[in-house]
Amino acid sequence: MKWKEVAPFLAILIVAVITLAACGGDKPTGTANRGRSLEIHLSQPVIALKIRYNHESQERIIQAGASNRQLALVKVTVVNRTSTVIPLNVESVVAQLGDRRGQKVNALDPFTAFKVAEVPDASAADGFIPFLWGEVELARNTQAEGWMIFEVPVGLRLGSFWWDEVDYIVLDFPS
Repeated sequence: MKWKEVAPFLAILIVAVITLAACGGDKPTGTANRGRSLEIHLSQPVIALKIRYNHESQERIIQAGASNRQLALVKVTVVNRTSTVIPLNVESVVAQLGDRRGQKVNALDPFTAFKVAEVPDASAADGFIPFLWGEVELARNTQAEGWMIFEVPVGLRLGSFWWDEVDYIVLDFPS
């Protein structure tokens, strides 16, 4: 074959390969980042004034402690892709939510920061279980997923999430 006969075919092939490579990955929904051992995936924060959940045949309510505060809920997925087993102790200082100017808020313990509802409270949001809290063992190629709750000041721009258990990972939410 002569170069003049092959050149158009090669040009079309190169354009096709570049096009496929450029289209190869849609942006994933949510936010994700990797550390040395763990991978963290987050949903966008959901804002609520109070939430409800049932535990031990009780309706429990978690609500902001003051009128200038609100609850921010983030669905967190922790993935172990490398280590044989990773023990985690998810508690209030493990995860923080805040802005990049230095204002950070620790997570709330959903099993101590509640009040028992005497009557059902229809104004409270629900659907935020299971919680990611307590001791968790992650075997290789497994994940733990659940909601974490933060009581944040009203108006705080929720731009970042900090994770500090096994790995130190910082994630920024898309603007």
